[in-house]
Amino acid sequence: MSTASVIRPLAPSEQMFAFGEVFVGYSVRVSGRLDLGALSTAFDAVVRAYPILGARLEAAGTGGHVLVASSGAAPEISVVDGDPEQLLTGAKFDQSVAVGALCVVRDGDSASVTLVIHHSVADAYHSLAILGDLWSFYRAATEGIPLRVEVHPYPEPVEALLAARGVEKFPNPAAAAPAPQLGVASTPSVAPAPDNIDPGYPMPQTTRCRLGKDATAQLVDLGHREQVTMHGLVSAAILLMEAEIRALPLTELMYLYSVDLRTRVSPPIGLTDGTDVLGFTTYMPSAEAGTTLIRLARGVCDTLQAAVASGFVQQTPLQIPDMAAAGPPKIPGMVMATNWGRVPRLPSQQDLRIDDFRSIFIAKPDRTGRRPAANTCIISTFDDRLSIEIHHSPQTAAQEQRRIDLLATTLHTAVEIRSPQ
Repeated sequence: MSTASVIRPLAPSEQMFAFGEVFVGYSVRVSGRLDLGALSTAFDAVVRAYPILGARLEAAGTGGHVLVASSGAAPEISVVDGDPEQLLTGAKFDQSVAVGALCVVRDGDSASVTLVIHHSVADAYHSLAILGDLWSFYRAATEGIPLRVEVHPYPEPVEALLAARGVEKFPNPAAAAPAPQLGVASTPSVAPAPDNIDPGYPMPQTTRCRLGKDATAQLVDLGHREQVTMHGLVSAAILLMEAEIRALPLTELMYLYSVDLRTRVSPPIGLTDGTDVLGFTTYMPSAEAGTTLIRLARGVCDTLQAAVASGFVQQTPLQIPDMAAAGPPKIPGMVMATNWGRVPRLPSQQDLRIDDFRSIFIAKPDRTGRRPAANTCIISTFDDRLSIEIHHSPQTAAQEQRRIDLLATTLHTAVEIRSPQ
């Protein structure tokens, strides 16, 4: 490795995703005529606009990883015929080769197009901005419009962005929330491979709750009436579901979720200015909070508001080294979620309809013992429809389907809709 090619070492907030070689996929389901030539042109333009996508990760002698500039080869585009629901069919991932890829799985006039980005170099908010540019470039390419590419600098780690804004670490690390790899689905329970054998990527299954537009709109209206957010309502539903699934009282659950810090510091941070600009916080229902959806939602919202107002959430990334050394907390009632919010509306296309948005996470089996066993609920809203996805091993499919069924029932009951639209 040439020292001139090294961009910088990974910061702790990025490093924790490099150990597990974690990639995240942002997938669009399309129908109609998919122009592969235009898609290739659009992806090349995206990689030029965001050089970080052409970079790679390399192990360093310090036991961590460094970010290395591209040698000139473009990240791979894989195109296979198969079931578009199997988003990564035929694709191969290697963080030492590239941190970005594009995967196409086709079946007649239906296809999934999945932008895959390593979690060390971009979180969901960053990646969704890139996804929007990909489809803007695709539209321009299909219409014969010259592509105007604005080159973005390499994003900075959240630690550097917080330091530039005067955010300092709280003095008592024990007061901070535990910091598992937020957004990372757990991998199947198998013995780790010997150090000299690459175990490859276990491919997860996805179980999903997707509300119709009417149900989603009514849930938004319910939040407005009760002065709680959509995040609060969905979080409350997840807590109620987990309490029933695990046969635990709500007071024994700890709800841990990520928080986008971009608008919670001054000056605000641009969507693609940082890699993982995420804090985290917890909510533990008290006996006084009760067991109703609205009261739990209010507890989630009030706790987050207080944590942001105190500056606690903003400094949580700075606690990562201490908490990583301590390992994941031994809490049987740990519940994890990450909320991507409203997925930006993607540009309309000629001869191609964008039907749906999905997510996928892949990670290699944990060798460190730091990754928590609990799966993460991925919350998003696309085309005015709320979606909650759980990525899991095939062995737990029946239990995860029960989770999703309970979650759907709770949400539909809340808005007095008996079935999804």
